[in-house]
Order: sequence, then C-alpha cells, then structure tokens
Amino acid sequence: MPGDDITIEVLKDIRREMRERFDAVDRRFDAVGRRFDAMDQRFDAMDQRFETMEERAELTSQRLDITNERLGVVESTLTTLARRHRATHRLAKAAAEAATIAKNAATDAAETARAALAGQSRIELRVTDLESRVGRLETR
Repeated sequence: MPGDDITIEVLKDIRREMRERFDAVDRRFDAVGRRFDAMDQRFDAMDQRFETMEERAELTSQRLDITNERLGVVESTLTTLARRHRATHRLAKAAAEAATIAKNAATDAAETARAALAGQSRIELRVTDLESRVGRLETR
C-alpha cells in the first residue's frame, strides 16, 4: 500500500505544519501577553504617580486653607488697628485744638488783666483782643 504511505506522509506533513503554525501563534500570543503585562505595569506606575499627585494636591489645598485663615486674621487685625488709629487721631486732634483754645483764652485773660492794671479802657481791651484773634487766624 504505497498510496497509504503517501497519505500518511501527507497527513504527517500537514500535522507538522499545523504544529509549527500553532507554535508561531502561541509565540505571538506570548509576545502579546508580555506586552500587555508591560502595559499593566506602566498603568500601575501611572496610578501610583496619580495617587501621589492627588495626595500632594490635597496637602497643598490644606496649606492654602490654613494660609487663607491666617490672612483673614491679619486682615481683621489690620482693619481694627486702622479704625483705632483713626479714632486716636481724631481724639488727639480734638485735644490739640482744645489745648490751643485754652492757651488762647489764658493769653486773652492775661492781656485783659494787664490792660486793666495799665488802666486801658474797655474798648481798647476789645480792640487788642480782636487784633490777637485776627493774628492767630492769619497764622493758620
């Protein structure tokens, strides 16, 4: 049965070719599997990086919140100090004006007393008083 031998040989050749093809396909699948494994590792590394970035962003956000609170305290303190400064300035200005008025009144009283001692008339005292007031107004 020589025909059977050829058939068997052909079948063996087909089987060998199929094995070779399957082996090639298996090698390709293995290569694709290795590529997918490498991609998975890269994705895992990227996930870790993103998690680290998220943690850093959260810490930065918390720090900014703390800084904003501190700046709010500084702002309110500065506002209070400015208000107190304005009030103190007004009081100091009023006290200075009151002191000037008191000084002028004392000067006028002294001039009046000197004039009375010198024997000046009432009208002369008034003219002298008026001249001193005009002089003060002109100096302002």
